[in-house]
Amino acid sequence: MINLFQAMQAFVRVADSGSFAQAAANLGVSTSVVTRHVSSLEQHLGIRLFQRTTRKVVLTEAGAQYADGCRVLLAELEEVEMRATTTSKEVTGDLRIVALGSFSLFRLTPLFADYQTRFPQVNLRVTLTEKRVDLLEGGFDVGIVTEHMIRSESLVVRRLINSYAVPVAAAAYLAQAGQPQTPADLAQHRVIGAPLDTSPQTWLFRKDKPGRGGKGNKESDSEESIALDASLTVNSMIMQKQAALGAMGIALLPLEMVADELQAGTLQRVLGDYAVINGDVAVSLVYPSREFVPRKVREFIDLAVGYFE
Repeated sequence: MINLFQAMQAFVRVADSGSFAQAAANLGVSTSVVTRHVSSLEQHLGIRLFQRTTRKVVLTEAGAQYADGCRVLLAELEEVEMRATTTSKEVTGDLRIVALGSFSLFRLTPLFADYQTRFPQVNLRVTLTEKRVDLLEGGFDVGIVTEHMIRSESLVVRRLINSYAVPVAAAAYLAQAGQPQTPADLAQHRVIGAPLDTSPQTWLFRKDKPGRGGKGNKESDSEESIALDASLTVNSMIMQKQAALGAMGIALLPLEMVADELQAGTLQRVLGDYAVINGDVAVSLVYPSREFVPRKVREFIDLAVGYFE
């Protein structure tokens, strides 16, 4: 099968130089390759493009007209390739990001601000969600999401953080309902959680020991599984946090998300002697490919990875 682009390119070089040998030298191929391209093009078109003699090569009338058209097409193709290459190298245009909404509001704004300070010609188009998302179907360049939100298996996934969750409640709620002493006591409390495919929700506790930082020890600590019928479920950790602040019950939230409230005393940690070992929130950076990544995307990826290290 004829490679029309290569054949047209070889033909124009012969037409411009008046020599098969010179055209071959310009293209960095053998004379026989150029001859084969031109012959294939003539057979494809069903016309003679050159009058050949032992001394020179002259375009036929049809060949001259065809050469003019080829020059226009090749010039347009070169311009298209140049625009595409330039676009991939320049840090301009729109960067479409999808991010976990409840995580974004307390961690990502400084990252976005830093990126736009470095690359002011890029417009950030951010979509916040708590649902599963298909990066390719949604037209997103990059995602910052929990791994359960990823629908496509063809994405590159880079873990950014792994935040463990803690049960918290407002002092007003605990004053009214009492402070649970063991995980089993949660059955007598109002619980705030995320909607799940199955109900009730299950929190898996492990008795913490000194010096563990709230993460427990898998080898020596006993585990206790508690099934809970949540009094409020909502698919936003921000709303869960607000509900806890509003004394609506006990919520299981990432420690980083409630660190300021715990320090201020507006929220209190519940069951501090236990770790909830199935409440980790892993947030990852996802993007479609490792190859031919536009510079605006690559710069964001590198900045995000460094930001969370």
